[in-house]
Amino acid sequence: MNIHRAAGAKFDRQDPIDLELMAETLKERIYATLALLAVLVSIDPSHSSAFQIALLIGGTALSLWAASWISSILARNVIFGRPNAEHIEREKQRHAPLLLSAVSPLVLVGLSTLHIMSLELAVSISTYLLIITLALWALMSAGRMRAGRGKTIILASVVMLIGLGIVALKALLGH
Repeated sequence: MNIHRAAGAKFDRQDPIDLELMAETLKERIYATLALLAVLVSIDPSHSSAFQIALLIGGTALSLWAASWISSILARNVIFGRPNAEHIEREKQRHAPLLLSAVSPLVLVGLSTLHIMSLELAVSISTYLLIITLALWALMSAGRMRAGRGKTIILASVVMLIGLGIVALKALLGH
């Protein structure tokens, strides 16, 4: 496995190490999506500026990335001693998807500063995009497990209901 891939390079789906790295990077992306969803539902756009919301979204993603990356390095240090450059590079790659989850919410907040949409709409669309993303991953998961059409729909529906439940909680809280 070449850990020094260029951005967008393909993983070898026959290589168990590449498959493990794919699973780890996706896990990080899903975790960040859930964390950003929790942050987005806590935002009240009527009491925050676009700049504040962008800092909150970007800061959340950056702090998740840093905490995840540093914890991986420290854990390796405890078990194996000093990490080598290859391990540090692999961990950067593994945790980078944490940052990607913030891209669409940040773009949408940016569009609100250009008056293309309201800040409230940007936050709402961001929230729903993250929920849809989770549902798509649930569909992919069920498909890979060969769960069948009925179970796949149930799994995706449960994920969507959880996401919509988070949105409903936000509505109940008056945001």
